[in-house]
Amino acid sequence: MKLYLFLIISLCTTINSIAQGSLRLTIEWNSTSSRYEAFVLSPTTLNNFAIGKSQVSVVLPKAAPDSKLNVVSHAGGLWTDEKFIVSPEASSEKDFHGIVSSGGVVNLKANQGLLLFSFTMVDGVCRDGVRLYNNGSDPSSNASGFNDLDFSNSLIGAANVQLYQTNVSNSGTKCQDCPAEFSVPKLIKLSN
Repeated sequence: MKLYLFLIISLCTTINSIAQGSLRLTIEWNSTSSRYEAFVLSPTTLNNFAIGKSQVSVVLPKAAPDSKLNVVSHAGGLWTDEKFIVSPEASSEKDFHGIVSSGGVVNLKANQGLLLFSFTMVDGVCRDGVRLYNNGSDPSSNASGFNDLDFSNSLIGAANVQLYQTNVSNSGTKCQDCPAEFSVPKLIKLSN
């Protein structure tokens, strides 16, 4: 029995150390589904991997409706728009939303995004410039107008280990994509 317990603890420790500080987040606009999508990426494949209480925060342009986001959970537990601040003094052209989950078990494939949640704004309109909160460079909880609300991204694993590392492709979403297919007029050769 002690050997079995030791093996389980060793396995959990090994898996946790593989992922520690290595998970990245990204957000995209899905024009087919007309929704924003938040993904987690891992450098390694991890099956039945437990993610605990976590927060993924999004930053919206000031023109976004001043209300909670319509969030749909896909993986990693039940995600909800738990807190938001509209045009805080320290960043008056932005709105901040903290989308929180109590956690869940996920299967991560190396370098492939896993959809955690999707969301739309209450008016259903896409707005350019939606991005993830940048830990360390966006205003912190003690900034003017943030009312001590922390919007830092955080993915917690076993033994309360921080798994979140950074954001990927976080310059802001674009609502209009260049069409993938287009036709070029055919040239007709004129005879002499």
